Amino acid sequence: MSRLLEAAMELRVLRYFLAVAEADSVTAAARQVHIAQPSLSRQLSALEKDLGVSLFTRRPGSLTLNAAGRRFRPIAQDLVRRAEQAAETMSAVGQGEQAALTVVTAPSTVAYLLAPFMAGGGSAGPTLRDAIQEDPSRVFDTLARSDADLGISTGPAPAPLESAFLGRTPVIAQVPAGHPWAGRATIGLAELVTEPLILMTRANVARLVVDEAVSRAGLGFAAVSETGSSPFAQALAAAGRGVCLVTDDARFGLSELIVHTPDGPLTVPLYAGWDASHYARPAIHALVDGLRSYCEIRMRRFPGL
Repeated sequence: MSRLLEAAMELRVLRYFLAVAEADSVTAAARQVHIAQPSLSRQLSALEKDLGVSLFTRRPGSLTLNAAGRRFRPIAQDLVRRAEQAAETMSAVGQGEQAALTVVTAPSTVAYLLAPFMAGGGSAGPTLRDAIQEDPSRVFDTLARSDADLGISTGPAPAPLESAFLGRTPVIAQVPAGHPWAGRATIGLAELVTEPLILMTRANVARLVVDEAVSRAGLGFAAVSETGSSPFAQALAAAGRGVCLVTDDARFGLSELIVHTPDGPLTVPLYAGWDASHYARPAIHALVDGLRSYCEIRMRRFPGL
C-alpha cells in the first residue's frame, strides 16, 4: 500500500474517532460517517492498538472518552484540520489561485492595521484565512511552530526568516470631549506626563516605547494606572479617568493627539517576517507591499508625522 493511501486511511480513522467522540455512540457515528457499525468498531479498536492505549470507556449502547481519549481528541482535531488546510492550499496552488494566508500578530495590530486593511480591500483584497493573536515577543516563535504564513511584530524577524520593514504606527494620546486638550493635534511629552495616564502593561511594546521616551527625557509620571486591554484603556479615558496612550484608532468619541518627544514623534515600528522558501512567497510579498502602503496612508491621518 502506498504511503499516500495509508495517510488517507489514517485520517479517515481519525474522523471516525472524532465522530464517535461527538456522538458518544458507535451506532449514531456510523450513520453520520456512512459506514457499517461493525467496521467502525474494528477501525477504532485498530486505532487504539496502534496507539497502545484505550481511548473509550465502553458500556452497553455507548462509548465515552476516557482520560486518554480526552487528551487525544484535540490532537486528532488538529491533525484533521491541518490535512484539510493542506488539501485546500494545494488545490488552490494547482489551479493557479492565490493562496489564503494566515497572519500571526499582536491583538492591537489586528485591530488598527490588519482588520481595517482587509475591510478596505473588499473582494479584490488579499486572501487571508485567519489572524492568530500573539504577544509581540512571541510572534515569530509562533510563526515557526504553527501553520501561519506571515508574522508581524515590532522587531525584525530573526534569521533564517525573510524580513521587511512595514512602517511605523504612532502611540496616540486620547482624551474625552471636554478635556482641555480636546481639539489639539499634538501634545509635548513634558506636558503629557503631568496628567494622570492610563498605560498598557509592560508586556505591550507601546508601553515600553513610552517608558523609554520618558526616561530619556529625564521626566517622571505624575500618576499611572495600567491595563492589558487597549479598548478598556480607551473606555477608562472616555469615563474621565485619565489620558490613555494606545496605538489603536480612537473609540468612544475620544480625541487623538500625536505625542512629540525631544527625539521626535512617539511611534512603534512594524516588521513582517516569513519563510523565504514559502510556496506562496509571491502572495506574501503582495500582502507585505499592501500593508506597507496602508501604513503610509494611515500615518497621513496624523499631522506632523
